[in-house]
Amino acid sequence: MILGPDLVWRDGGFTTVRAANRDPDFKNAKKISDVRFDKLVRNVYKVLLTRGMVGTVIYSTDEQTRDALRALIDESR
Repeated sequence: MILGPDLVWRDGGFTTVRAANRDPDFKNAKKISDVRFDKLVRNVYKVLLTRGMVGTVIYSTDEQTRDALRALIDESR
């Protein structure tokens, strides 16, 4: 599962970036509010992350997000 640049880790939590999303409907702030955009993007990733039958490998295109994910994994061990 690849986390794209539209969902990144900043300031201790995940945040969404509308400008980095490639879906034309999601980019239109008149059609979809910022709050709705955030919920939709998070739901898309949630659905994709729960599809793994045996396991899921997560990769982020954003270096800061990769570092945060690595730190989360190290904390759980």
